[in-house]
Amino acid sequence: MTAEIALHLEYWMPYTQIPMMQRHQAWCDGIPLLHISDLSRTSFFIVGAGYFPSRFAAFEVEFHFARRRDLLTSRIMLRWGHVDGRGRLITASCSDPQHVIDRRPEKLSEWAVAVELTPEPERRR
Repeated sequence: MTAEIALHLEYWMPYTQIPMMQRHQAWCDGIPLLHISDLSRTSFFIVGAGYFPSRFAAFEVEFHFARRRDLLTSRIMLRWGHVDGRGRLITASCSDPQHVIDRRPEKLSEWAVAVELTPEPERRR
């Protein structure tokens, strides 16, 4: 099951819509490891390590739903990559994806990308 989710995430991440990812020509070339956990009855959390494109970078994705049985999210939080104090992208040179996950940023300001994706408001006719 996690292999299927990893494959979907690999193609889902909105690379073309995030300027930092465009600048670094970041696209996902595989997700060798991910972990899924519940945050609440209406949200879950995915943390993983992927190739972006040739070195590992950590990512986190939170999926939130307004109600338990909703099929569409109310918001998605995406965090990717790691930046140093000067805003430069840091990628991991190690070959252990668990090490990359364990050393992922703890502060929001340390992530290269931290965005909240929400549905477009419904337009009144």
